[in-house]
Order: sequence, then C-alpha cells, then structure tokens
Amino acid sequence: MRGPSGRWKWEELIDFEVALAAWDGESRPDGLHAEGARPVVMKAWKEAVDAPQIGRSWVKGIAWAGALAGGFTFLAGFGAAWGCYDREREGIDVLVFLVFTLLVPWLTLVVGLTLWLLRPKWGGLLGPLLKKLTARFAKNDGNKVLAVIEASPELAKSFGWKIAARAQSAAMNFHLGAIVGLTVLFFFRRVGFYWETTTERAMERTLEGVVNFLSMPWHGFLPRMVPEIATSRRGAHWDGGGASWMGFLMLALLVWGVAPRFLLELTAHVQSWRSARKPAFQSPRHRRLWRALTGVKRGEEPEGPADGALVLDLGGISPNHDALRPFFLRHLRLNPVAWETLAVLDAGREAAARDALGKAPAGIVLLAEGWSLAPRQVEETLKRVAAAAEGRRTAIVVADFDREGRPHPPKAEERAAWEAFFDGQKGLDVELSLYEEDRTWAPG
Repeated sequence: MRGPSGRWKWEELIDFEVALAAWDGESRPDGLHAEGARPVVMKAWKEAVDAPQIGRSWVKGIAWAGALAGGFTFLAGFGAAWGCYDREREGIDVLVFLVFTLLVPWLTLVVGLTLWLLRPKWGGLLGPLLKKLTARFAKNDGNKVLAVIEASPELAKSFGWKIAARAQSAAMNFHLGAIVGLTVLFFFRRVGFYWETTTERAMERTLEGVVNFLSMPWHGFLPRMVPEIATSRRGAHWDGGGASWMGFLMLALLVWGVAPRFLLELTAHVQSWRSARKPAFQSPRHRRLWRALTGVKRGEEPEGPADGALVLDLGGISPNHDALRPFFLRHLRLNPVAWETLAVLDAGREAAARDALGKAPAGIVLLAEGWSLAPRQVEETLKRVAAAAEGRRTAIVVADFDREGRPHPPKAEERAAWEAFFDGQKGLDVELSLYEEDRTWAPG
C-alpha cells in the first residue's frame, strides 16, 4: 500500500492547518511512521489524526463567492454599456463608451495591483469582500478558519492567489457584460455611433491616436475593424450611422478587456496551485510539530549510519567523544570520524576546522552548550557553516556538559530558548537536536 505523497491540494492544507491549530503541542499519534521529507510526514500526521474535512466547504465557498461577484460585475458591465446609450439621439458616444468600459477598468486594475504589491493579504480591491463572502459561504466557523488560513504562510499565499483569480474573473465578466450589452443595443435598438466636439480638430486627433493604439493588434489583417473617425462625427445633420465602430469596440473589449484579465486569472490559478502543491512547512507551528513527530531530529534521515561526519565543538567544550557517539549513531544516524573546534580565540584550531569542513562527506555536526545561546553569534556561525557545507547535511546538537565532558540533557528553559531561536530562522537548512539520555529514536 502506498503511503501519502508530498504533494498537497489547497483543501488538504486547510484541513491540516485546522487540525494543527487544535493540536496540544506535544502528542504524537500512535503508529505514525515519521519517514521521508517534511511534506510527506505532515500529510501522514494529518491522516493519522483524522483531520476535519473543512477544506472542501472552502473550495465550494470561494466558488460561490466568485460566482456572486462575477454575476454582479456582469450586470455592471451590461449596465455600463446601456448607460452610454443616448435615447434622444439614438446613439452611443464612442468616447464615453471607451472611458467607462475600458479606461475606468484599467485604472481599477492599476490601483488593485498597487494595493496587491503594498498589502498582499488584501488581495486587491475585491480581496476583502471576496474573503468575507467565502467565509460566509463556507460556514463551519468561517471567520475562525479564515484566521487559521491567514496564519499559515503557504496557505495564506495560496488563498491570496485564489482570491486574485476570482477578482480577475469578476473583472473579466464586466467586459463580457459590456460586450453583451453593446450587442443587444446594436441589433435590437439599431443604435448609431458618434463622437462630438466643440473644437475643429483637437478631439479628432485625440480619437485617432486612441483608435490607432487600441487597434494595433489587428489593424494589419482586419482593416475593416478600424472605424472611420471623420465620417462618424456628430454634426448638425447627423441622423445615425457610424456602423464601423461596432467591430472595433467589440474587438477592443475582447483584446484590451477580456484577454488581459483572463491571462491574469490563469496566472493566479497557477501560482495558487504551485504555492499549495509542495509547501515548506517552516513556520514556528510547523517546526514544533516536526520536532514532536521526529523526536529530537530535524530533516531527512539516511537509512543507516553514515560514516565521515565532522563534529565542530563550538566554544571549546572538550566533550567526551565516547559518551556522545551513541547519541550521534542512534538519533542523527551519523558516525563522527573527525572532531574539531570552532568559535574560539585560536587561529590554528579555527584554520583546522575550516580545512576539515571540506572533508566530511556524510555531514557536519555542531556541538553547543545549552546556556551558550547568543542569537547573533550563533546565527552567523550557522550561516557560515551551512554555506561551507554546500548541500551536505548539517545539524546542531545542544547539551549540557559536566567537568569530564560527559553530556546531559539541557534544562527546560534552555530547550525553550533554542527551539524559539530555530523557530525564528527562515531559509536556514540546519537540523536542531536536543540531547536526550534515555530516549531512542529509530525510523519506522
């Protein structure tokens, strides 16, 4: 029977995060095999604790919210087209039509993208409204689940992209509504198209520039879809006409209205899928669960002990090698073959440690005392060692030592301090192991 894969769906992440929010912070399901990469182990935990099936209701909720927003914007676009119709003149002022159906939506797009860049969690102009509608349609304590979603980095990012996709779909429906409204007016009201001005040539030149710009995508192979501007000017004897504008306005709405929104919607869907597909699970809550599931180790383990590990003693601890070796073998699955000292005021020993960094094929273990946490110094040392490791496995073991160098478990406050320090690190691929005397861990 195949175990859980490391690929996630958006609704599965919601179920996972809701279950994690209710977790007591310590317990681990019986019989859980904490093997493999972090996404695989997290999915195994979700299935083991029988997480509540809430994600599906959120998928339906966002679909209903998007449909409601799309229906409203479709009617708004239809109304905008009809609002440009002058009943007395039985015609549509093309300049007014372009302003309300293209210029204003494009300004809205620019404002929405600006808000998205400055406040990504807003999700643009429609973001807050769509989130509230989604929570309302999803039910199941929607506002509480929304708070859980926004507290998870990967899930919040994926949800933000989903909201952006629905917002773009709603904006696309506005242009589709305008197209339908324009079509109904043209065929059932027999409207004409015109423009008017109080100057002799200024407005005509402006309109020529607008038409030339908007018709760039098709004027080379569809010249009939470029209107005759001069002949459609409304004068004293205007009695309708300007039919050449119909094809131009339809194409302009499709090319400059529908197409960009469709591409943005498609991009947002892809980004949402990518954000949720293989999450990193690196938030503080995720790291606490990871430590509980895998004992005192972080990261993926080899199948058996690997030879060639280098141990770097931070600060000159002078540990008892024989007392520490069983812990390395059982808990880290690493067999140390070289011991050096780092972060001491001894140029020779520092140089030897730097040389040894390149000769440890199995990995690197940093050894630190529980009381010695100096966040800035430790962070700089970890980054320096991780960079020198060049992808090799790197771990830090925290313990207390007596005068003979024998290790003991760190005190409770020291454990909490080191865990909090690692929870605050981002992008640092270093395992944290807290020394335990009587606790044995083995995969499976």
